[in-house]
Amino acid sequence: MTRDEFLGRLGELLACLPAEQVEETKAFYAEAIADRMEDGMSEEEAVAAMGTPGEVADATLDDLPAVPRAIARTRRRSTALLWVLTIVGSPVWVPLLAAFAAVAVTVYICIWVLALCVWIVAAALGGVGVVELLLAVSGVTIGHFPYALASAGVGLGLVGVALFVGAGAWAASKQIARLSALWARKAASPFWKGKGEKGGAAARLAA
Repeated sequence: MTRDEFLGRLGELLACLPAEQVEETKAFYAEAIADRMEDGMSEEEAVAAMGTPGEVADATLDDLPAVPRAIARTRRRSTALLWVLTIVGSPVWVPLLAAFAAVAVTVYICIWVLALCVWIVAAALGGVGVVELLLAVSGVTIGHFPYALASAGVGLGLVGVALFVGAGAWAASKQIARLSALWARKAASPFWKGKGEKGGAAARLAA
């Protein structure tokens, strides 16, 4: 099989993918074939080293995330079947998807509201503590030292508690933000692969 025949057949088998992705894949394998020919292989040997177009197409689809891979394989079998399954199943999967999204958003908002409440408590304690310290200063000004000492003690205590609660709120907020990023990556994983998950075809060729 010649390079043009290989690439033509590969393009036909990957017609279920976006045109840009098909061209990118064809260009990748065209370059791989050219590299092997530069190393001394004949065109037929270089093409054979790639595997059959069917094997290459299957490997390319296997490198896709779960949802695009399922869609591509279904489109590869029958575009009409994909639309039939989508339309017929929509009364089931659309409400389920909407309910799942609503629950996820509600839980996420509630978590951040709780964190905000802790911040508000810390700010309130700190504000009262500052007021007590100001009252202590006024007590010193008027010469009422027992009142000033009591106000200073209460003020310092409240400020200390506010700092402690604020530190907890800060740690909780960072943890929530970290978990939010983790959940977002998990939710997107069926639709998108990170850099560390890509390059399967390149690794197979290198092997």
